[in-house]
Amino acid sequence: MDYHEHELEDFMADPEFRNWVLKPNPSNHFFWKKWLAANPCKKRTVLVAREIILSFKYRSSEDIDLIDQGEILKSILAKRDTQILPKKTSSSLMAFQAAACALIMAALTIGMKWSSSTEIVPTFSPAKLIVKENFRGQKSRITLPDGSTVYLNNNSRVSYSSSFVHKREIFLEGEAFFEVVKDPSRPFVVNSNGLLTKALGTSFNIRAPQGEKVEVGLVTGKILVSPVISDESGTKVIEDLGGKATYDTHDGKLDISSYPDMDFYQWTKRILVFKAASFKEVKETLENWYDVDISVRNLNRAITYTGKFPAESLESVLEQMAYAERFSFKMDKKDSRKITINFNN
Repeated sequence: MDYHEHELEDFMADPEFRNWVLKPNPSNHFFWKKWLAANPCKKRTVLVAREIILSFKYRSSEDIDLIDQGEILKSILAKRDTQILPKKTSSSLMAFQAAACALIMAALTIGMKWSSSTEIVPTFSPAKLIVKENFRGQKSRITLPDGSTVYLNNNSRVSYSSSFVHKREIFLEGEAFFEVVKDPSRPFVVNSNGLLTKALGTSFNIRAPQGEKVEVGLVTGKILVSPVISDESGTKVIEDLGGKATYDTHDGKLDISSYPDMDFYQWTKRILVFKAASFKEVKETLENWYDVDISVRNLNRAITYTGKFPAESLESVLEQMAYAERFSFKMDKKDSRKITINFNN
């Protein structure tokens, strides 16, 4: 099937897509992983559709099959006078779109019980999907329904249910630090680009930029990490301070090691840290941290930069870097968000 023209409601109504979300197996997981890699512009829509579907469950003695679910949703959508989702949307509208679709999904995913007269009896009210997103230059602190805390970095996004019943599940894109309230009866699970991190009462950092490796670092307690598609043998335990899990989203490989120090979560204290970083990494980090656009000229040599900057201004950071790496910089007088760096040969 051609999914290129699918929007949020189309994915939610598609039985093959719903089968992947609710009953994943190596075959359909490989298909969707490959399709998303080839269609990155659809990744956000797919993830939101997946999260909405996972937010609701049937409570019935005999579940409606996936095809019937899709047909019911299509019939609901067909009666709407307006579309749920425009063909092109900005990320700032994504939370609203998810909530709007959740209302439609509620008509389909209210708990149902079929009697001989095909009477439909609702058994519970679905929870609301909450989406929090930071753009460049932004950091935020979020308190979850169970009292746990999330420190969300710039260019990052988390989504979760407004109420945690049997499981506390969070979906992350980007970077966040978690301080988890202990509750053995309700496991705390973070899904980040296909890697599951499970904790009961602990604190840890997850860095999961789109298209890059996922890194998990333990600060206190103990965590379990495993790919979404894996058996019990694929689960790894991290219980040492500074323990690190690295997950390759392309080949599914999960490695366990250790960070050389505890600087990996210093960003939560507004301390900017570089460890043998390429200038490309330096540039991208500064752009996201300070919400600026940097142009680089005459860079014709390899650079690996190491440095630590506690809550300093961009100008101060660039002055210290310029001395070490031999470059000059200029801030645009008309637009202070535009920076030009010129390397000295």
